[in-house]
Amino acid sequence: MGFYDNWDFDGLKLFSKMKAGRILFTPSKDFISVVKNLKSADPQKNITVAEIGVGYGATALQVLQLLGENDTYYGFDFEDRMQDFMSDLQAKDFGVKCRVVPMGNSHYTGDSYNWNLSKLIFDMRERQEAGIFDAVYLDGAHTFLYTGLGICLLKELLKDNGILVLDDVHWTVAKSKTVRANAIKAGMPKDQMEDMQVLRAQKIFLDTDPNFELLSSADSPRSVFRKRPR
Repeated sequence: MGFYDNWDFDGLKLFSKMKAGRILFTPSKDFISVVKNLKSADPQKNITVAEIGVGYGATALQVLQLLGENDTYYGFDFEDRMQDFMSDLQAKDFGVKCRVVPMGNSHYTGDSYNWNLSKLIFDMRERQEAGIFDAVYLDGAHTFLYTGLGICLLKELLKDNGILVLDDVHWTVAKSKTVRANAIKAGMPKDQMEDMQVLRAQKIFLDTDPNFELLSSADSPRSVFRKRPR
């Protein structure tokens, strides 16, 4: 676990599960590096970041350590998971200084983090703002359906020079031990199971958009994009 080896997660609802050491609990070095660079570039600047797919908090806890009292962190995941996340943050002192905004969605079929993102867009437009987030880590549902819409929404929610990190761009349902069986049972077409759906969404909505610049290499498991100033 590295960073968390000496942390006390006993009795916590969510963070205690990180002890299992599975890949789901591996922090995203790319996103942590993005936030670290934003803070070091201008320590006095207040930033707002978002993590879509908080999971069990491995990345979130490290990001929260980097943010100051005037910064804001938005966490997106299922409602029950975000409730446990907030409960754990309040149960023990993890040195979190920033404002934490939980954005939970239900397990209802068709509901997702995208609904909450759409609400943020309406709020942003009402305030006549041009962007909310300085950096976003998109690690949600890895299907084209959710990732494609998520990217479209985040493109507007990112500030100029904002950074978008896409996780698992080469992931496929067919190679997933946790998802493959359910996908077969649900009747997912073979071509969709074998396709890199996050990468498909990237190619359609980001690679050809002149307003976005790819900062990472093509063979990286995560893609990092910067929104060019208007």
